[in-house]
Amino acid sequence: MASVHAIRPDVVDPRADFLIVRDELRRRTENRDLAEVWADMQPAERAVVLRSAAQHLVPLRPINEIPANERTPDRIADNLTRTPIEWMTPKAREAIRAAIHRMSSYASRLRDGLRSESHPSQALAASARLALEAGDIAAAQHYLALIEANAE
Repeated sequence: MASVHAIRPDVVDPRADFLIVRDELRRRTENRDLAEVWADMQPAERAVVLRSAAQHLVPLRPINEIPANERTPDRIADNLTRTPIEWMTPKAREAIRAAIHRMSSYASRLRDGLRSESHPSQALAASARLALEAGDIAAAQHYLALIEANAE
């Protein structure tokens, strides 16, 4: 007589992590992740990304079919602003992906810099306050001069 085993919900498929990575690689290979990001962007955001990728963009049509005044990187970027990512060449898609990555890294660095709790001016201002509380006007003026020099 055959027995039926209950499915155990606590048992995790040992291939689960591999399958997640494999699915992500397929999405990237098929540019689905890029297509989703591109579809969510406004035309102005697309234009900024395209300007960043401009030197590496490839027009949709062969270059000899494009008027000379539309062959510049800026004109090619303008023409691609409202183009679905699926219509672009693989080289253009890779240039856009690289531009998005560069811009994302830059934004992260800016955000991290702005979150920094220990800005040099804060430390100098704290020292100036302590000098004022101690009645040392010369030291307070010295710290204020340093703050002003850093602001320039």
